[in-house]
Amino acid sequence: MAKLPDDETLRQYFRDGLSDQEIAEMWGCSYQAVNLRFTKMGIERKPYRNIAAAILEAAWPAAEFSRSRFRFNRVRDLTTYMRRRLGDDSLTPRQLQRADRFKAYLERNGEVLSLDWDGPEENPWVFVPRTPSDGRLVVRWPAGRECPKGLHLEAISLPAAPVAESKTSEESSDQ
Repeated sequence: MAKLPDDETLRQYFRDGLSDQEIAEMWGCSYQAVNLRFTKMGIERKPYRNIAAAILEAAWPAAEFSRSRFRFNRVRDLTTYMRRRLGDDSLTPRQLQRADRFKAYLERNGEVLSLDWDGPEENPWVFVPRTPSDGRLVVRWPAGRECPKGLHLEAISLPAAPVAESKTSEESSDQ
């Protein structure tokens, strides 16, 4: 059986949203071996709350930022929004409403959520104006940190705007 990569590489795969099966195929082993290794590392693949926590950890490691001492509604709403985007069907109606309100607020006000240590001492999680570098992200991703990919990126992004249906060439020629 092939040997799996080091723990840090596996953590990165987890942050990138790769499934156990995808990792197993990359390394020529079974998905059960990957799952066992994640379990030994203390990483649970579910519930979605753990995935949302891993995304936050990738941006603002708790050991470095002490973000866990700030338990405020904004982080709760962000986490709930991420869980909804990831497809968590265990969210309550109230949590679904909270995720929808969070999204609507960001869209309506053209803002993103940012962890700003220069901001108010009591709550460094602040809404700031969206910039072009934010793209569709709902959070201001910290400089120097690798942004997630795949499903994890979608979890921290606004849904893509629906593309207006273009007229077919036949409809255009009729006018």
